[in-house]
Amino acid sequence: MRGLNTYDSFKSIVELIEADNRTPHAVIATGDLVQDETRQGYERFRKLIGELGVPVHCIPGNHDSPRIMAELLSLPPFQFCGSATYSNWVLIMLNTAIRWDAGGRLEAAQLEILDRTLGAHTAHHALVCMHHHPVPMGSPWLDGINLRNSDEFFKIIDRYPHVRGIVWGHVHQCSDRERNGVRLISTPSTGAQFLPETEAFMLDTLPPGYRWIGLMPDGSIDTEVVWL
Repeated sequence: MRGLNTYDSFKSIVELIEADNRTPHAVIATGDLVQDETRQGYERFRKLIGELGVPVHCIPGNHDSPRIMAELLSLPPFQFCGSATYSNWVLIMLNTAIRWDAGGRLEAAQLEILDRTLGAHTAHHALVCMHHHPVPMGSPWLDGINLRNSDEFFKIIDRYPHVRGIVWGHVHQCSDRERNGVRLISTPSTGAQFLPETEAFMLDTLPPGYRWIGLMPDGSIDTEVVWL
C-alpha cells in the first residue's frame, strides 16, 4: 500500500507481540485483513496470527470478503463475528461491511444481534467491536465512508449502561474519546496510517502499530498503542 509491504509490516507486528512480556488473552482483528479478497491472503493471515496461540476474533471490513473470511476464519482458535465472554466481560463483534461500498451499515440482523446479546449479558461489562467508525473523525473524506446508520446503533447502545467501550478499525489512526460514559476507541493499522483531520486523503508518517486493550474487573478500560 503506497510503497509499504503490508505483509512484512503485519509479520513484524506479530513478532513484536510475541516479544512483549505480556501475553494477550485474545486478538481482535478489526477488518480489512486482506486487500484483494483472495483465499491465499486469509490463509497467510491465519498462519501468521495463529502463531500467537490465542483466540482471534475476526471482523470484516470494506476490503474483505466476508464469505471467504467466514469459511477460513471460523474454526478455533478463530471466530468470525459473534460474541465471546472473558471473565466478567462480553465482547460483541459486528459485521458492518456492505458490498461495493467503502462505508458501512449495520443491517437489521446485526442490530438485532447487538440488542439481543447486550440484553442477555447485563451482568457483564460489554465491549462492542466493528470495522467502521460510528462517530466523526474530523476528516471530511473519511467521515463520508463511516457507519451510515450510527443513529440506529447508538439507540441500542444508549439503552444498556453496561456497555463500557466501542472499538473500531478502518480509520488507520488512533483516537480515544468518551460518549455518555462509553469509551470510543480507534486502533491504528498494522500497515500505513492516515493523517488525521485532513480534507482529502493523506498518509501519516507514523509507523505500523497495534493496540493493547486491558478489560478491568471493575468495567474500566486500560489501553495503549504500540508502534513498530
